Amino acid sequence: MIVSRISRFGGALLLSSLAASLAAHPAVAQAPSKAPPPGPVKPAAIPAFQEATLPNGLRILLVESKRQPVVSLALMLPAGNSYDPAGKEGLASLAATLLTKGAGTRTADQISAAIEGVGGSIGAASAVDFLTVRSNVLTENAPLAFELVGDAIARPTFAPSEVELARTQSLSALQLEQSRPAALAERYFARQLYGAHPYGKRSSPATVRSISADDLRAFQRTRLVPGGALLVVAGDISMARAKELAQRSLSSWAGQRAAVEKRPAPTTRTATEILLVHRPGSVQSNIIVGNLTFPPSSPSWYALTVANRILGGGSDSRLFLSLREKRSWTYGAYSSLARSNDIGAVSATAEVRNAVTDSALTELLSIERSLATTAVTKDELEEAKNALVGSLPLQLETAQGIAEQVGRYTMLGLPKDYLRTLRPRLAAVSASELQAAVKGYVRPEQALIVVVGDGAHIYEKLA
Repeated sequence: MIVSRISRFGGALLLSSLAASLAAHPAVAQAPSKAPPPGPVKPAAIPAFQEATLPNGLRILLVESKRQPVVSLALMLPAGNSYDPAGKEGLASLAATLLTKGAGTRTADQISAAIEGVGGSIGAASAVDFLTVRSNVLTENAPLAFELVGDAIARPTFAPSEVELARTQSLSALQLEQSRPAALAERYFARQLYGAHPYGKRSSPATVRSISADDLRAFQRTRLVPGGALLVVAGDISMARAKELAQRSLSSWAGQRAAVEKRPAPTTRTATEILLVHRPGSVQSNIIVGNLTFPPSSPSWYALTVANRILGGGSDSRLFLSLREKRSWTYGAYSSLARSNDIGAVSATAEVRNAVTDSALTELLSIERSLATTAVTKDELEEAKNALVGSLPLQLETAQGIAEQVGRYTMLGLPKDYLRTLRPRLAAVSASELQAAVKGYVRPEQALIVVVGDGAHIYEKLA
């Protein structure tokens, strides 16, 4: 061991033996000049799933973990926005809002007081395919969470005052959406991309105003039923205890899933289609370019996920570096990959100045084409895969994260080992697999292009 003595004489510091000691003990090895190669990617460390079914048909899936004294519930039902009846678009969303605004013997305020009094949370929301009721509590308060979720899904009151408040909030949100060009672009893009398929549905002030308390009760009675539903329980609780609490709170809940009518096929495109949404006075243009992809179980998901990361999945992506960093045409340009029960979509977006709308669109399409025609470099491929593989454990750190992920992928019909094997499968994507996926699904020559902006300034350039 090297010991150096520091002495103070007349205000000066003397390092009496440091130099001699270093000379007598030369460095044994030099620091490495580069990082060692990474080890093999390991599957996600998720506890084994436990499954059970209640007498009313409700499936329970438990992911037991004693890492933290918490329990998370996610009750998922095939009753999302795409199930809204014609002329009642917005029904699923309004129902979800109201499920925790009065249920069982509690009012909205009493539900809030009960869950907040134990430091927990409860809420419900609808997406395109599924409606989900969620609750998170400490383990000791699990009975309350099960009780509140059971009341919300089986015994909502739909009090008139709460219905009107939720309607007013929904109408206000729609009004705000009309002022946001990005939201308008998404609305028109979905409607045009999916055509007559229910994924293209969006609510309007007229449809929201038409929804009555009877509509809400009918929706709850026919769509919010145990048949086809899945209750994911994650955290510090046993299956025996979870079944006991679920049976206690949901034993009176009954009903089989309603038959789903055959849905119209989405629009098929054989050439590029441009839809210009005229928004007078806009100084910027919002651009969305996209294509339909595949059902959720497609093996192309892995390669296209990596491709999406390279295309526009972050601030180091091709779209961001070109449109923002190199050309300063936008604050950000991104791409996304939607995975839905019937069919997915891939899209790229940018918000640019009117003067460069045509140039930005041309560059965006060029970047998409280059990803299909030129193989990505080894470094670019590895960086994209590392980012995806490294971020997955962060999504599974909490009981809530596990419940949400497990529930969604189970409802999409994916294999039980999907989450465990996701990291290795992403890491195994090759440059040729990525290029083939891009060629198959990122198709600029058959894309839908939606531009929201001032037609007086950009129409001629896009025509």
